[in-house]
Amino acid sequence: MSTAVVWFRADLRLDGNPAWAEATSAHDRVVALFVLDRRLWEAAGEHRRRLLAAHLEALDAGLARRGGRLRVEEGDPAEVVPALAAGLGAEEVHWNTDVGLYAATRDARVADGLGASAVRHWGRYVHAPGTLLTGSGDPYRVFTPFSRAWEAAGLPQRPDPGEAEVAGDPGRGVPAAPPPPMAGGEAAAVRRLGAFLERADAYREERDRPDLDTTSRLSADLKFGTIDPLAVVRRAGDASPGRRAFVRQLCWRDFYA
Repeated sequence: MSTAVVWFRADLRLDGNPAWAEATSAHDRVVALFVLDRRLWEAAGEHRRRLLAAHLEALDAGLARRGGRLRVEEGDPAEVVPALAAGLGAEEVHWNTDVGLYAATRDARVADGLGASAVRHWGRYVHAPGTLLTGSGDPYRVFTPFSRAWEAAGLPQRPDPGEAEVAGDPGRGVPAAPPPPMAGGEAAAVRRLGAFLERADAYREERDRPDLDTTSRLSADLKFGTIDPLAVVRRAGDASPGRRAFVRQLCWRDFYA
């Protein structure tokens, strides 16, 4: 029986998650892992900690519906992830990588510890960084031509998850925290998207009106990865100037990746 680890970070969802999809398709058994880095946990504000805990609880519940659990361990990911993978006899460790300085440095350290078993994906963006280049093969430096190329490229496809068994060891368990002001998890994020799309046609005209409730409330969901940005773009569409303006804001995320 082949085993893989999926290391969750800012991609706390099962739908539209390339790392989860490939690992559960290519292996018989998958360990869903989250590493609680105390340096980040203690440096975060109370609201962020409460929201993260709620997202982890929701992810754990989603995995429980598949017969498994989210395994939460604590420590430096560069030490925890390779050690756990070795202890489990995992053939591969999959994760969705990032371009931020801290995340990229951390990912490189983890990958060094894993060697050939490290498998990295792009699940935080609509178009993977480096896939849209100028005619000379360089990254875009100006947003407008980048946005034209972004639109012309069309939308990529996310792979479907497989049927691998999900391991049931919860490790240390999700850290305890009071409930946050907004519900956690991908189902709640999808509900927030649906509520926003009911008024998205007016987004372009009303987004700068402080007297109106026009925000999408999806910033935290995109930050924690409880919703796939590609799914947001697909559902929003471009049927009106307001929706096109909203999708353009998501294009900015890819530009600065």
